[in-house]
Amino acid sequence: MLYHRQVTTRQGRKNQQGFTLLEIMIVVVIIGITAALAVPNFTLMYARHELYQATTSLYNRLIFARSAAISRNAMIVATPANVLGAQSQVVFTPPLGIETLPFNVNFVLPLPATPIGFTPRGLSTIPLATTTIQLQSVRDPALIYSISLAPSGKVTWCNRQINPCLQNQ
Repeated sequence: MLYHRQVTTRQGRKNQQGFTLLEIMIVVVIIGITAALAVPNFTLMYARHELYQATTSLYNRLIFARSAAISRNAMIVATPANVLGAQSQVVFTPPLGIETLPFNVNFVLPLPATPIGFTPRGLSTIPLATTTIQLQSVRDPALIYSISLAPSGKVTWCNRQINPCLQNQ
């Protein structure tokens, strides 16, 4: 059987084991400094993740809209809108519905003057120009991703503010 024997010193006090208040306070200060250094990096990482998720979701929805326009032999139109006090959204022609962006992601103004979309042949509804939509993080306004729709109907996105976005990165 294991037991712990108490050792007494010459003055008759027992040897106490544990941490002093000073040692605990030093550890708390080190953890606090480390957390203070990590929070800005975590916030930036989370902002990038949110913007990436919103951009790829909208990109995939636009690719799906093109596919739906071709398979249904119908025009599919998407209308992006910044809604004050609410989440920004893109309203697609039925049956595709609405794509809602997260609260911390908005469109960069100005939005395209006309709704973007696809003809029954999969071409852009704006035949002579490439249309670009830019999404911006509210947490870090310097983060802007772009989605471009070429007259041929090709949809691309870039992880930077560029008009038009020429390649998927």
